[in-house]
Amino acid sequence: MVLEFKKKTFVSFLIGILTLSSIFSLEVPQLKGRVNDYANIIGKNDEIEIENYLSSLDSQTGIQLVVLTIPSLENDSLENFSMKVVNNWQLGQDGKDNGVLLLISYDERKIRIETGYGLEDKLTDMKSGLIIRNVIVPEFKLGNYSEGIKKGVRNIVGIVSGDEEIVEKSVLEDEEEEGSVAGIFFMIVWIIFIIILISSRGGILKWILLSNLTGVNSGRNNSNILSNNKSFGGSTFSGGGGHFGGGGASGGW
Repeated sequence: MVLEFKKKTFVSFLIGILTLSSIFSLEVPQLKGRVNDYANIIGKNDEIEIENYLSSLDSQTGIQLVVLTIPSLENDSLENFSMKVVNNWQLGQDGKDNGVLLLISYDERKIRIETGYGLEDKLTDMKSGLIIRNVIVPEFKLGNYSEGIKKGVRNIVGIVSGDEEIVEKSVLEDEEEEGSVAGIFFMIVWIIFIIILISSRGGILKWILLSNLTGVNSGRNNSNILSNNKSFGGSTFSGGGGHFGGGGASGGW
């Protein structure tokens, strides 16, 4: 009897805690468009420009990139709130999962890029981090919030669309530096592997194996997908059912 009472008390306590956490957790704001400036840090003309740009991206590629600024996280974590937003808004196309969220929390001075499943191979965690650190943060530190967001959006678009001409050198150069270190390491491992094969028995058979392994075919197709669309992005906008798995990066200024 006493045990049953304790179990009921414990369950009631847990329900109370969960209820309180849901009451005080930050609610997901309404999706008003591709630019949702609830922190009021983007100039009106810049907001229209970004909206047009992202509308063009959506119409030409199906990729849904959305900007959200909020005054405060209200004790919620950046990553947790970001996932709540993308799960609620469902950015990107169903089955393609090609959505991206650029989230800025003003009071906490935090930035998050949340990447949909279908774009994680292009907009990797490393690339998202480079865009935040090398492109957005320097402008934010100067108080240039509109410019930082515009540059961040342009670099994200360049990465997901394959148009490297609009990606900052500070993003590409750091990316190439990371790649060159990995390339040197791979080359050293490969040379050691060849030496071991030559010095061991059955050299001819292993050289045949090597010849089959060394064929590498790589290519890159870069094209400027976006045009200079001057028309406004439209009166209605909603997510297309895209899914997210927590890929992306965070930073702050």
